[in-house]
Amino acid sequence: MDINQHRNGLSKVWNKLEQGHLTIGFIGGSITEDGRAAHNWPEPVTRWFVESFPHARIAVENAAIGATGSDLAVFRAKRDLIDRDCDLVFIEFAVNDNGTPSERRMRAREGLIRKLLAEGRSNLVIVYTYCQDMYDAMSRSEVPASILEFEQLAEHYGISSVWMGLKRSHFRLRSIQVTGRTYNCCLLKMYSWKDLGR
Repeated sequence: MDINQHRNGLSKVWNKLEQGHLTIGFIGGSITEDGRAAHNWPEPVTRWFVESFPHARIAVENAAIGATGSDLAVFRAKRDLIDRDCDLVFIEFAVNDNGTPSERRMRAREGLIRKLLAEGRSNLVIVYTYCQDMYDAMSRSEVPASILEFEQLAEHYGISSVWMGLKRSHFRLRSIQVTGRTYNCCLLKMYSWKDLGR
């Protein structure tokens, strides 16, 4: 599996940027949660948009809650993302769903994706982080089940994805610390937004 899976051109995002306003939504667990200023991966992503599109007003809705999975997110999606008119939504639940039985997490994730796509307003990107429980599979050059299942949904619904910490063309682990600089390296430099097209 490559670091980046480009499945759509994020046309809604580019249109909103041309209009001068973009609302970015984030939903996931503690690694995505707002509250550790400049120490979570959404911070450099947001900064990239602000710096790259100075003419546009960039708003952020961070709906991430630590220690929660996609099963709770599906119930919060309308209030926390859809009703706030998010144009681009990043979904990160590979770690927090890791211990959930496969069938249950697949139903919850698909429910979340379908709910976010139903309005027809948002482009989605699925972001994969990893935890210690996934190291064993990754050391054998395997994709952990939690990520593999998410990829099946991403493929089915045509959603782009990025796997933070996966080195291009190798299944080598890369240290991901909770610092803006590390995530900037792992997410922004490996996932080139301009390559997604307009």
